Amino acid sequence: MEPPALFQASNPIPRVLPTALAVHPGLAAHAARVLELLPGLRVHADDWVDPIDATVQGQCAPGLHLVFLLEGGLDVSYGLRRVMLTTAAASERARPARGSSAARCVMVNVNEPELFTRRVRQGGYARRVSLCVSHDWLRTLSAASGTRMPAALDALLTSHLALHSWQPSARAIALAEQLVRPPSYAPMLDRLYQTSCLLDLLAEALAPLQTGAPVSEPAALSTTLARRLRDLREFLNSEAADGLSLDEIARHAGMNVSALQNQFRRAYGTTVFSFVRESRLQRARAALERDGISIKRAATLAGYGSAANFATAFGRRFGITPNEARRAARR
Repeated sequence: MEPPALFQASNPIPRVLPTALAVHPGLAAHAARVLELLPGLRVHADDWVDPIDATVQGQCAPGLHLVFLLEGGLDVSYGLRRVMLTTAAASERARPARGSSAARCVMVNVNEPELFTRRVRQGGYARRVSLCVSHDWLRTLSAASGTRMPAALDALLTSHLALHSWQPSARAIALAEQLVRPPSYAPMLDRLYQTSCLLDLLAEALAPLQTGAPVSEPAALSTTLARRLRDLREFLNSEAADGLSLDEIARHAGMNVSALQNQFRRAYGTTVFSFVRESRLQRARAALERDGISIKRAATLAGYGSAANFATAFGRRFGITPNEARRAARR
């Protein structure tokens, strides 16, 4: 049996209730950023602060739905099955134990079409990866391997709205971070990179469901180091970090450069400067979509002295031009 081939497909935009699209059109663009990387395998990765109070709804297709909440909070429903997740990092009342991960991960199995609902509050934050894997894709993969599907996974797939939660490995967290903030590649290579990360992440998520199969767990970051890296990440996402050298960033983090590079890549799956470059591009895109700022100003916000170079980098990263992003503010 041939493995599925890569292709690109469009996805319907979820409804937003009440009429939030008229208030903030960027929310529609955010909701529509769903990629189908393989036939039967979709992903939505984001790092997003909700701009308004709203209820977002859309059709939830049958399949195994996986949510990796890396930081923040989520309140979603698959039909009548409501899933509310909050990471320990988002709550002062719940600090993670030493050596544990703040990330929260769940699977929800859907056997028939259901209404998907997400409730958002202004200022609410979520950094997460959501996957939807069709049952046919999983069964085709099982048949192609020449073995029976693991009993625990098969049992999960037979129960409508069954829920399974698990503790992600350090590697799974790093893979999810790479999907949220992938390196800057040309569109075709970007799709290939994301597909590779997605398949690795799916293998990590399904590994605990192999009956009797040992799951190796890499050593997790200490609570102190994880909190320090989270604080650094917030700093790098702000304008305060713009223009700083790696030495200056390392001094701010209280580390030497080598330790900073190693620990940051371990936690987030990317280099410090790749993270900063991505953060500035994301800020520029948000300002274009939300405020309709000029291309020249967006280029400066992203750290480019040339509007033409900015447009090239923007198109390579997002697959649209800055002008196309800017039109969202006028709709």
